[in-house]
Amino acid sequence: MKRFALLLMLAMVGCSRSPDRTTPGPSSSTASASATTILSQPLRAELTVRAEGEPFGLRIEHGTISFCDKRGGRKLDATTGQDVAFGRPCSKDGEASTACAGLPLDVAVSTPDRGPNDVVDAKGKSFPLEGRVHDCAADGQVLAMVTGAAVVLIDTTKDKTDVIDHQGGDRVAVGPGWVAWSQGSAVHARRR
Repeated sequence: MKRFALLLMLAMVGCSRSPDRTTPGPSSSTASASATTILSQPLRAELTVRAEGEPFGLRIEHGTISFCDKRGGRKLDATTGQDVAFGRPCSKDGEASTACAGLPLDVAVSTPDRGPNDVVDAKGKSFPLEGRVHDCAADGQVLAMVTGAAVVLIDTTKDKTDVIDHQGGDRVAVGPGWVAWSQGSAVHARRR
């Protein structure tokens, strides 16, 4: 116990001294490591921002999640969790892809017995969804679907369905590492 108290007192005295102006500062490698620690913040796993008006043109390209609103092009900054100005064209995209047409995968959407839920058929498998498809997108063999009740990722190589969000949405985009969707004026993104 006496040793601990002595060590504690020595540490307090050592820390309370004012720096000696003749002593050189930290070595460049130490300073560099400190700067790196300060500057490198972890990337967020989930992001939500509010668009001004209805967001449109939601995309994930080259690792960048972007959309457009009344302010023009915007991108999500995964470090700060904010949206920032982004130079990109902002023409209104066409209608949402409720039938999943034009995707690189052969996908069919059906509504059995005209019920409240859709079924997605892809690569010979059927994937029941909660709600009707509002939009869909694909990245490789992964489908992203947004219904009025959920946001769903379907990995057709693993025959695996993951519900990403239970609130649903309007539009969806998927790319390497991310899935993004809009819900009213909110734009959400989550690592996948």
